[in-house]
Amino acid sequence: MDDFITLLILAGALGTDATSVAMAIGMNGIERGQISITSITVGLFHVIMPLIGLYLGKIFGTFLGNVASIIGAVIIIILGINMLRESFNNKSISYINLNGWQMVLLALSVSLDSFSVGFSLGTFFSMRKTTIVLTIGIVAALMTAAGMIAGKNLGKVLGDKAEAVGGIILMFIGLKILFGVI
Repeated sequence: MDDFITLLILAGALGTDATSVAMAIGMNGIERGQISITSITVGLFHVIMPLIGLYLGKIFGTFLGNVASIIGAVIIIILGINMLRESFNNKSISYINLNGWQMVLLALSVSLDSFSVGFSLGTFFSMRKTTIVLTIGIVAALMTAAGMIAGKNLGKVLGDKAEAVGGIILMFIGLKILFGVI
């Protein structure tokens, strides 16, 4: 039972990036179906990335952990810059429609921390790896949905400034991750 509580805490910590980014994106307005699809995609990446990290960790060691975090931070910063730039070009509030590649990049960028965690999955927990990664994925999906819903409600309050605020938040999240690694 202690292992599972520790796993839930780890999953929550890994899901915080997804929640923050989802909230920033949700502030611009997002449709209910998009929330579901994005949450499931983020959850799937939080299952796949630790597994990849587990297998590559045996081959490459911890070096890739820092590289993965840097790549994720840069992607989030770029998303933030694009949102901020769009806020100056588009004065009307419109719903965000993440296309396939944007959704994959978003899910990839917020799941790169779980890739790094995958390097040491087997050493921390005595439970099966499938239980570990499924728990991480489910928690990340739920946290993503909660972040998007909260962001959507906050976006209604902020109005036309929501996209700029969301972009700035994304840039700060990316910079925080980047400077935490360097």
